[in-house]
Amino acid sequence: MKNAITILLLTLHLVSCGQSKTEKETESKKDSTNIGFGSILKNMDNEKAEKEYKEFLKRRELKIKFDQKEWLKHSDDGNHKNPRWNMLSDLRENYLNKELNKTQVINLLGKPFELEKRYVESENNTLNLMLYPVGAYSGFGIDFDFLVISLDKNDKKIKVWVEQH
Repeated sequence: MKNAITILLLTLHLVSCGQSKTEKETESKKDSTNIGFGSILKNMDNEKAEKEYKEFLKRRELKIKFDQKEWLKHSDDGNHKNPRWNMLSDLRENYLNKELNKTQVINLLGKPFELEKRYVESENNTLNLMLYPVGAYSGFGIDFDFLVISLDKNDKKIKVWVEQH
């Protein structure tokens, strides 16, 4: 959790560095109790925080070929650094782009972490979803991400996406 907070503070600090001097002065005047992220970061090990943040970004961008054995090995992995994330591009481009049914998806990816029925009001439709955990890489890397596969009434794959829970 401390690492996640460090990453969050570092990101916010980096974003605030992009402000103009006038914007910073205006913000300081609005809130005289504002101590600023700079002073918080001075109390941290800046080198360690920057290293962690760079490592986090590198993991998010790493792309490897889908390996079914490796994927199945991490099926119930509660690890934020689950290697499944790095296989998503290849998996989506080369395996899940075909016409598949529910049984074929399970044969490829194993039993889903969760089967969910989700009503979508705008479409007046209930989606049958299969969710597979892939680590915590999107956003600030705090909440877990899931590969979501939507099935039609005949258990045929219709859509694939990644969402955060």
